[in-house]
Amino acid sequence: MALSNAIVPVLPYLADDLSFQTLIFSSYFFGAMLATLPAGVASDRYGQAFLIMISLSIVFISGILISTVPNPVLLLFWRLIEGIGTGIFLSSALSWINYQKDSFKNTGYFMASMNFGLLAGLIGTGWLTMISGALFSGVWFFTICCFFIAIYSFFYPFPEMGERFSVSARVLVTETGHLIFRQYPLWISVVVLLGCTGYAQAVFPELSGSPAHEVSIILAAMNFATIITSLLAHRLKTDPVLVIRISAVMMIPVLFTFLKMPFTVLIMGAIAGITLVSQVGYLSIAEKHQGIAMGLFSTCSYGGMTLIPAVGGFLITISSFELSSLFIAAFVVVTAVTIGNCSCRGFTSKDHNGI
Repeated sequence: MALSNAIVPVLPYLADDLSFQTLIFSSYFFGAMLATLPAGVASDRYGQAFLIMISLSIVFISGILISTVPNPVLLLFWRLIEGIGTGIFLSSALSWINYQKDSFKNTGYFMASMNFGLLAGLIGTGWLTMISGALFSGVWFFTICCFFIAIYSFFYPFPEMGERFSVSARVLVTETGHLIFRQYPLWISVVVLLGCTGYAQAVFPELSGSPAHEVSIILAAMNFATIITSLLAHRLKTDPVLVIRISAVMMIPVLFTFLKMPFTVLIMGAIAGITLVSQVGYLSIAEKHQGIAMGLFSTCSYGGMTLIPAVGGFLITISSFELSSLFIAAFVVVTAVTIGNCSCRGFTSKDHNGI
């Protein structure tokens, strides 16, 4: 996670055009979106440990390519490869967690760890760039860290969780389709609310006009807020529908204020933490095959982080920040309305693994 964010504070130095900066940012999430569902299915069939080892190796190789061949056009492709590796990791890791007994609390820990990595990538890159003057100093550092983690996973693999199963492609497509329609309001909420955080991260470095180390601190504050709420979210004793609806309503004003009042990114990060844990916690008890469920969840997460920043950056280029935020806010309103049709309505604290 730190490696994926190591490029964000220096985006304005890699491309002059804002729309191209958002493409570089979003290409990572597009790669992850492509990989998450196949990886989730594969983790149920071949085991999570094997997929995690493969994913770490891919991320390590992509880090080397990003730092050694920094051509802006090629950077799109290297970020895509990095995203594929991350997508494989995320689906496999979430599947591994959701097969465990206390999945709701463990999901909070996992999301907090992810966001700590994102925070480290922002702050670490800003600090390393400031003292070294090298744009890719953060990428170099976190690529080396990834190398050691990959080596460790090969010698000390994770224990497998859940039963492996193999189904025909026809049954798999049918089950996936049913799951998409069964939980469609949830998928909409994942795409839109997670996409809003990506929108802020993608456009803030350029539009704020702040130096890299200040950008890294401000965006790291968002991840810090997500860490805190991820750790506390499992204590909520309420319907996930209500949590997501309130989160959507709270997100709307932040979309218009995070440039002029950067402290509001704390609110955006807090919303993301609560929402993520509630969504994953619900799926852990609502669906039987966690590989498919987490694959779809991850696909929607990265789909939102790909689509909304790219669209937002394009709208800013041809119009204004305010119009772009208004367009995205309209989809947040749709989320708040449609989530009422979600089949997760009625869940109680007892359903959340006794929490």
